[in-house]
Amino acid sequence: MYRALTGEAGRDLELEDDNDLFIIRLHVYDVRPRNPICAHPSFCYRSRMSKHRPIILSSMTLFWVLSGCSLQSTRTVAAPEPDAAPEVLIQTPTKPFPTETLYSLLTAEIAGSRAQYDLALSNYVQQARETRDPQIAERATMIARYLGNNPVALEMAQVWVKAAPHNKDALANTSMAYMQAGQLRDAFEYSRRLLDEGGEPLFQNIAANAASLDEIPRALLLNDFVTQLQNHPEDEQLMVGTSILLQQQGKYDEAMKLTHQALKVHPRSIPAAILEANLLHQLKRDQEAIDKMAALLEFYPDNASLRQQYARILTHHDMELAQEQFTILTKQLPGNGDMLLSLGIIALERKDTETAHKAFEELLDRDLHISTAHYYLGRMADARNDLPEAIIHYLQVENGNDFLSATINLLDIFARQEDFLSAQQHMNRLRLRFPDQSEALYVLHGQTLVKHNYLLEADGVFSEGLANFATSTRLLFARAMLNHQRNRITTAERDLRQILKQQPDNIAALNSLGYILADRTQRFDEARVLLEKALSLKPDDAAILDSMGWLYYRTGKYPAALELLRKAFAAGPNPEISAHLGEILWVLGNKEEARQVWQEGIKHAPNDPVIQETLNRLKADL
Repeated sequence: MYRALTGEAGRDLELEDDNDLFIIRLHVYDVRPRNPICAHPSFCYRSRMSKHRPIILSSMTLFWVLSGCSLQSTRTVAAPEPDAAPEVLIQTPTKPFPTETLYSLLTAEIAGSRAQYDLALSNYVQQARETRDPQIAERATMIARYLGNNPVALEMAQVWVKAAPHNKDALANTSMAYMQAGQLRDAFEYSRRLLDEGGEPLFQNIAANAASLDEIPRALLLNDFVTQLQNHPEDEQLMVGTSILLQQQGKYDEAMKLTHQALKVHPRSIPAAILEANLLHQLKRDQEAIDKMAALLEFYPDNASLRQQYARILTHHDMELAQEQFTILTKQLPGNGDMLLSLGIIALERKDTETAHKAFEELLDRDLHISTAHYYLGRMADARNDLPEAIIHYLQVENGNDFLSATINLLDIFARQEDFLSAQQHMNRLRLRFPDQSEALYVLHGQTLVKHNYLLEADGVFSEGLANFATSTRLLFARAMLNHQRNRITTAERDLRQILKQQPDNIAALNSLGYILADRTQRFDEARVLLEKALSLKPDDAAILDSMGWLYYRTGKYPAALELLRKAFAAGPNPEISAHLGEILWVLGNKEEARQVWQEGIKHAPNDPVIQETLNRLKADL
């Protein structure tokens, strides 16, 4: 903390630092118009810790603090000798600052030199508010942007541009601050003013950010662009920005027409070329996009943005060529983790494990996309059955996009090894780390055990979860399905009834209980009531149609059953629906069609046992 001990014009300004035990003393000169030299102070310090401890101040610091003036001209700062006081020559004052302002700015600069950026920003913001000085506001804006403090950056940019309304940097920073705040029409207005001042506007960036807007605000912004485009019909940024907004509105033909106009006026426009490729891709004309971008790359082989778009479109058509392009990009952008990650994923997809492994390991070496790299390295180790290494990598996947998949794969390994204790310990640790996900983690753990047919162990996990989350419909439903599989119908019904007590319109519970009663009991009237309610809530759901069709089959209503089961099967060859439809066709004597239905179901789910069980029970063959 700094305290001003003295400091008036014609006297020493002395600051004391409680933490580092030194005092800064400088002479503050009276600033008068008759004096062409604002200040020529001597600057020294004394320290109780060291006689020669250096103080590092930027030229901006000396400019603000030692002058007491806001200047337009250049200034000369002489580098100090180790034991000598530096001399500073500052010219052409425009207005004086009071001592309190000098003190606050000096404090800010010292704080900045020590990476105490919050303190530096706080002082600059305070002085910008009080003085409304454009250069102080500029400094505050830049520090706020560096810290990612967008609200303060916007406030300071507003002060700056109000004090310097024709300053291109002020206009650009204000436009950017409004854009980052999501106020895109305000951002557009300042970019419009910037264009009028001869600066480079942010129209393309503003348009790209409009993808997150609702339809009406985006339409208003598009109108702003169209109006401005009438005044500047050949401006590249306006043409491309307007095309982007038309693209976001789904007006692809209009967007393409304007993009072609932009390319006619600016034939080597990279943004327009990239936009054209995007539009061609959306219009399912990928080969045209690929050909155009390949031709453009011959002129601009070092343009990484163009090559990235080219590579991304290639991933839909030619993975080998896409890998080649991402290999080039990793060399053009050696510190870009996204390019390395894309290269690794594409190489893995192509089974080029050597390239993939190298890319993911390099990500770890560079501390980039660490969790994702560990996830893919875990998958690769798992694929070659190196389970200890796979476990090591999966355990290092943090919360994020790959966390769920890594957890599932890790549980899968533990289940294959019948290492139930390690699985339990790992899930306990995750529940401690992510208590808000605890319920979902119980479900995930139990379902993994069910998949590997460890039904007793799964029941223990679900029951433990319900001991902690007694009203959890997800856990109740999971345990009910498990007990149905174990042929414990009474227990399954109890859990489903509990769900319906809490949520009478729970479609999954209505359908499941109705199907269980129709399939495993003679309580057909109860089943019909449940399934009719489920159908009223979701009339076209294939699973509910299948359940009702099975109820009709079980009660001898074959024509109605066949109609519903055909409708359910048309929605997708689910193995259970295939089994049911095939059975009724077999019973009705349509054996060839029954075989076709079963074969279709097996093709889509070759390891599902339900069709084989039906074949065994009916003594049917394929």
